[in-house]
Amino acid sequence: MTIDPAANAGPEPANTHEAPPAWGGHDFYNVPAMYGIFRVANSWRVDLSRARTRFLRSFAFSRYGGEAIALACAQAYRDEIVRNHLPPERSALAQKLRITNKSGVSGVTFRFNAKGEIKSWHAITRVSADRLLTKSFTVGRYGAAQAECLAIAEREKQLQAMKGLRNVHPAEARVRETTRKAPGAKATASKSRRTLPEPIPVVEILRKSNSSGTPGVSCVKDADGSPRYWLAKTGGIDGTSIAESFSVTTHGNEKARLLAINARRAQLKKKHSCSSQAA
Repeated sequence: MTIDPAANAGPEPANTHEAPPAWGGHDFYNVPAMYGIFRVANSWRVDLSRARTRFLRSFAFSRYGGEAIALACAQAYRDEIVRNHLPPERSALAQKLRITNKSGVSGVTFRFNAKGEIKSWHAITRVSADRLLTKSFTVGRYGAAQAECLAIAEREKQLQAMKGLRNVHPAEARVRETTRKAPGAKATASKSRRTLPEPIPVVEILRKSNSSGTPGVSCVKDADGSPRYWLAKTGGIDGTSIAESFSVTTHGNEKARLLAINARRAQLKKKHSCSSQAA
């Protein structure tokens, strides 16, 4: 089974996001189109992590009708991960206690006087790269318990000014913005995803060493290189492999090849039937 790239191209990478520069260029992976996507041998690999969960999937050129279509499929999968697994809120991350924290509340600290007694409580929150919120409450003015409570309350107030999600990658926000679903666009988005081709089953990929023109069909030769028999073999049928051979001496070379091809088709049909029943 083969795929005609022109007939199954689906959305090109440029239709998904900004097109990447030429392969091998210095900035190839630095555009949003390539966020979380890497080239490994003859495939594109999506590798993203969210909340200690790693999303890893490869899109082989041979299974998706070529390099361009495989990239479009990898981008669609990456976009789905970005859309459905958002980074944590910055305010939630800001509430995690650090090892050095002694107050028991993230963003709340205290200072001592010369006698080693707490003289003031402080609420500190960096809401952005250029904006730091701080406020102090002295024990002398409010009392020890009240100063602590006021600092904790102020910290909660400061956290409300911290907006947005954690910036996990410079391109991630742009990808998320591009793939955000607009009201009423659900049907269009689903239709767009359906235009991407399904991967060719591994058993149907024609390998370079195959001389029969049909995956799973091979010619076994004698020591002198003359054809001995044609073999049709398919694995994964009820947990076993099925192999059928057709002698060249009995059938002739061409007929033996055609018989093996027909046998391979029957094996794949049986495998598909077994898989459907198991599902």
